[in-house]
Amino acid sequence: MDNKDNEHEKDSPNPIYRQLFNASSVGVALVSGMLVGGVMGYFLDKWLGTSPWLLFAFLVFGFIAGVKNAIYYMKKAGIEVGKNSDNIKDK
Repeated sequence: MDNKDNEHEKDSPNPIYRQLFNASSVGVALVSGMLVGGVMGYFLDKWLGTSPWLLFAFLVFGFIAGVKNAIYYMKKAGIEVGKNSDNIKDK
């Protein structure tokens, strides 16, 4: 490690806390994406009179955004995404 890396580690908070934060953000990302999409769809349906189509569409968009964000936080926390569990047994 360079001296620059050591200085950066001293200034940054404990990496385990950062990993725990990112891992705990996975569930929040899933729920918040669907919640925001559902609320937007509900009010657009109410405003445009297209009930329930925009609610369903925005729930799907919110779910997709939530999964995308959850995968992002999982990768950031160091959790392997999409790996075959058989590879773990070989190690």
